[in-house]
Amino acid sequence: MRTRVQKLKKMNTTAPHYGRRIALLRGLFKLTQAQLGESAGFKQQDVSDMEGKAELSDEVLLRLLEPMGVKLERFKEMDESAMGAMIFHTRDQSVGHFGFNNTYNLNPLEELLKAKEEIKNLYERLLEAEKEKVAFLQRQLDSK
Repeated sequence: MRTRVQKLKKMNTTAPHYGRRIALLRGLFKLTQAQLGESAGFKQQDVSDMEGKAELSDEVLLRLLEPMGVKLERFKEMDESAMGAMIFHTRDQSVGHFGFNNTYNLNPLEELLKAKEEIKNLYERLLEAEKEKVAFLQRQLDSK
């Protein structure tokens, strides 16, 4: 039995294989064949059979792509080899740096919000220090 990784490595770059593309997208969206089939109105076995076919009708593709929110035109323009290379490169990098199946997720929005909060705190401390300095100088002027 071939694994998904073995199947992805053997992608043909000359002719599109819509079944493999569906399998690849399904994997990226973390859907099982049963989940995708249920959302698209197919049985799990039907999805499995479709993933083995190089060509699928536009009607079938539309039904399969709708649950994943992928447009048919974009799907047909996909470059399987580039996506496969990207996935393998990402996997290789994660294994090399963080160990197998270890996730190191960095949410840029959270980091931005943390930085904003830090800047706000620094600004408040600076403002407080300036107020103390003004109060000190005012006391110095009043005493003279």
